[in-house]
Amino acid sequence: MKKVLWGLLGIAALSFGFGQSPGIGFYSGYPTYIGLQYQSANLRLGAGFGFRGVAGDAAFILAKAPLPSSSGLGMSWYYGLGLGASVYMGASGFGVHPHALAGVEVQLPDPAINLYFEGQLGASVLPSSAFSPYFAGRVGVILR
Repeated sequence: MKKVLWGLLGIAALSFGFGQSPGIGFYSGYPTYIGLQYQSANLRLGAGFGFRGVAGDAAFILAKAPLPSSSGLGMSWYYGLGLGASVYMGASGFGVHPHALAGVEVQLPDPAINLYFEGQLGASVLPSSAFSPYFAGRVGVILR
């Protein structure tokens, strides 16, 4: 699992180095308290640290549409599908989390950053048990 997380971070670093990414950033939320992300078109990859270990995820944004805004800021909402994985330290376990996601993105004019707020709902698959509900949320910043 550690190899997968390092591989995702390596891909993100190489892609950023060649200037192919429209955005890198960071996020905070639950269950991943602090993480880094790479976003290219509809694909987002992230990895970070949580309360009990490390986690990574990949999300595919299926659709994005503008929201009306009287504040002059560009706003849009989006939804998609994702797959996350966690490695729990101390408890020696791991979990896989397929989920749906929906969020709102706010484009600030200067500096060139986007803020987003996202919720995720899905199932948590642990080797020691059957399915259980999976709830997650994040607040993030994308540097354009």
